Amino acid sequence: MSMCGDRPVLVMCAPDALGVRLQSFIADRCKLLRISNVSTPRELDELIRDGGAAGALLAAHQVGRTERQLAARLEEADIPYLLAVNSEHQAHLMFELTARDYVLMKMPDDHIRNALIRFLKSLVPDQSPVAANGTASFMTESNAIWVRTGHAERKVLHSAIRSISADKDYAIIELDDTSLLVRATMSSLEAELPDNDFVRIHRSHIVSADDIREVRTLGPNRHQIRLKNGRAFPVGRTYWPRIRAMLRRQNRPSGVQLPAG
Repeated sequence: MSMCGDRPVLVMCAPDALGVRLQSFIADRCKLLRISNVSTPRELDELIRDGGAAGALLAAHQVGRTERQLAARLEEADIPYLLAVNSEHQAHLMFELTARDYVLMKMPDDHIRNALIRFLKSLVPDQSPVAANGTASFMTESNAIWVRTGHAERKVLHSAIRSISADKDYAIIELDDTSLLVRATMSSLEAELPDNDFVRIHRSHIVSADDIREVRTLGPNRHQIRLKNGRAFPVGRTYWPRIRAMLRRQNRPSGVQLPAG
């Protein structure tokens, strides 16, 4: 793995405008080696060999043949890479391309920045005494779920989950610093999560109960839940009685702002 000081070397393949935006988030945290979004796998090989890249960032408005070829070459070379796409409708490509991670470019800047920084940190060997001794401790399995992301199984702590939303045949798990696209149904995920900590509010949405900041009444049989991170979700009609019962148990009237604490 090549390092520039304490910064990893990262190859980035992206269209000009998209590349400039991504670069603004991480230019001071890594050494970037830019290649054209029409580069060939051979050109990528040369850059990895000569520059000693620790990882790669593939970004595209629409993933096409070039991105697929580069992704395949990165996988063959066992170079971890992050896929940046504009639409969640292309997020399923993370599985097809076996990307280790992905980020949606339509998300807020802080979300994108955190996802990129987390990816860069994953490229740097952990030199802490705990890692060196091989005695890292983990939360018990009762505090986490295992999910399928790309071609890997990933452990996700309950405390890190803010919301889960359905996306066709997949589910998107929102964490503080990234989004995970997983091969799972909403029902299977709901069954694995503790009832006291997570609430199914819609056929397409599950939220962390502690993260609920506000419950609004928008009209007859129309309600909305807003989380502390600003994300808003509709409440399904069939799920509203459960939400209302939860509010009553907590002595919180609906339609007013909840404590932000």
